[in-house]
Amino acid sequence: MGGAKQRLTNPLFIAAVVSLAYQVLEKYGVAPDFGTWQIGVDIVSYALIGTGVYSTFKTGEVSKK
Repeated sequence: MGGAKQRLTNPLFIAAVVSLAYQVLEKYGVAPDFGTWQIGVDIVSYALIGTGVYSTFKTGEVSKK
């Protein structure tokens, strides 16, 4: 699974998948206007980035001062 996770976090791979998805939707006439599409892509990207950052925090350890 390490290779798949690394591939999914590669910005070029994400851009290629998003571009392909938009072209397929546009071909069948169901694509939203580009501005709406871009907002959706941004929201998903920020969610993935946030999940990636959150996963770097260690759980179960509470620092006591």
